[in-house]
Amino acid sequence: MDFDDRRDSVIFRAMNESAKVFRPSCVLFDFDGTMYSFDDVYPRVWRDLYDEHRQAFGDLEFRQFYDRIGQVFTSLPQGMDSDEEHELIFDEIKQIWSGVDAPNAQLIADYRRRSLEYMTPRAGLEELLVKLDGERIPWGIVSNHDGRNRGKFEAMGLSSRPSTFILSVEVGVWKPDRRIFEMALEEIGPVDRSAAVMVGDNPEADIGGGRSAGMRTVLMHDGPFATGHDGSADLTVTGFEELQSRWFDG
Repeated sequence: MDFDDRRDSVIFRAMNESAKVFRPSCVLFDFDGTMYSFDDVYPRVWRDLYDEHRQAFGDLEFRQFYDRIGQVFTSLPQGMDSDEEHELIFDEIKQIWSGVDAPNAQLIADYRRRSLEYMTPRAGLEELLVKLDGERIPWGIVSNHDGRNRGKFEAMGLSSRPSTFILSVEVGVWKPDRRIFEMALEEIGPVDRSAAVMVGDNPEADIGGGRSAGMRTVLMHDGPFATGHDGSADLTVTGFEELQSRWFDG
């Protein structure tokens, strides 16, 4: 652990120890990177594709390949559905590595199949959702994506079901716009907005957006945005076991 990691650990402990723990009236979850971890799925998916088309990459190591794919994802414009995203991604791959000659349709199908095979919920998520159900606290999902996230959710095999599943591509509104959170809360029904909670891994989209809608916020601090948080979340946790403990066991 380097100095910055130790410093962040001290800051998180101090913030969490002083955070007000409260019983939520309802909970909205981000999906990608929150209900499952990117690191549990996508390095494995891209490793499979890298191995299958290994001859196209010459001396390029997998880590270099994976980092370049990350740059491609980061450069994608907001508001695209997954079909458009994946077409652009694999077009870019073929421009960089011309030896990848499989049709886009085949590459996309392989990518999606492998994604579902590796899709697993974060540790403690199932238990937290069961606890919310048992306490009669409604919960839902708000995602900046399209209908394929419903398939990902089904692939995780969770027994609990969301009261609402709002997808930005379907409703035409993207986080952090407060309207997408308000849509979800309206679908859930009358709740105490001041005790409604948004849980996510993105400080801008999830935390900033949830706050703009008058919600409390919880930041999952171990995803790709972990180093970019600004301390604006009401609570910062490293996993769902910690979140359940703070809400129900303290």
